Amino acid sequence: MAEFLTTYGISYHIENIIMGARKQLTLVSPYLQISKTLMERLKDASNNRVSIIIIYGKDDLKASEMEALTSLNNLQLFFFENLHAKCYFNEDRMVITSMNMYEFSEKNNREMGVLIDRFKDRNLYENAYSETSSILQSAEEIKVKRPQKSSYFKSSFWRPIVPKAEKKKNGYCIRCTERIELNIEMPYCEDCFSIWERYSNPEYKENVCHKCGKNEYTTIEKPECYSCFIERR
Repeated sequence: MAEFLTTYGISYHIENIIMGARKQLTLVSPYLQISKTLMERLKDASNNRVSIIIIYGKDDLKASEMEALTSLNNLQLFFFENLHAKCYFNEDRMVITSMNMYEFSEKNNREMGVLIDRFKDRNLYENAYSETSSILQSAEEIKVKRPQKSSYFKSSFWRPIVPKAEKKKNGYCIRCTERIELNIEMPYCEDCFSIWERYSNPEYKENVCHKCGKNEYTTIEKPECYSCFIERR
């Protein structure tokens, strides 16, 4: 059952959601001014290869904020002009709240929110997840410019060493977007399939096309976008 939260509890559970993410983390907040503590948690998640999606709605990010975001290697940043929702979730838990991901709000405002457990509050979680996916479809992706690597690594003799097993990873998990073997019959990575299997809903909407990785509503029965499906036929 969903749990009511006040300001302190919201901050506490947002931090836990970031720390507890295994594959994917989504943060929806109109305003962004991420505290030092949460930025450190995001860097830890990025270093653990967690895919991070941030959707914001106020086009006034400070240069220092954008610079901090460039340190997150697995970040996708999106802008949605009419955004007013605030929602933070990983694979298991979600906080829906009045609080922006804004340091001033955490320290000075009086906020309210609810904590949702994916397995105890399945419908709530799935409805909020679907709405976030809908927002994402209409959002503009902001390209995060990361520091250029040394030109030494661009020399003609350098080649990345790719294990043989990696060559088979030419598909995408339709939930967390991890690169996996292309297999229309099994479009999930092991972790995401174990979560899906608990409910085994063949019509549950996921995030991306299994073949090309583009944002698209897909299901385990229809894991491809229309273009990839036609191409395969």
